[in-house]
Amino acid sequence: MRARDVRAITFWLTSSLVLLFAVYAATRSVIAAAALLAAYNAWLLSRARMRRVFRRLRGENMDFTGYYID
Repeated sequence: MRARDVRAITFWLTSSLVLLFAVYAATRSVIAAAALLAAYNAWLLSRARMRRVFRRLRGENMDFTGYYID
């Protein structure tokens, strides 16, 4: 696993947890926190960078031309 993949996954997990706790602390609503977390994860995990990270984790080989295809 590449160091940049570890940083990307760490950022995703950390920012998701911070968002979850911040929204819950602000609203005291589990539903609102879960809804915003789901929307954030849907947005973040659909980015080309994160799609490439998880594609590499699955072991798919990507040549240079496939690197930019989502």
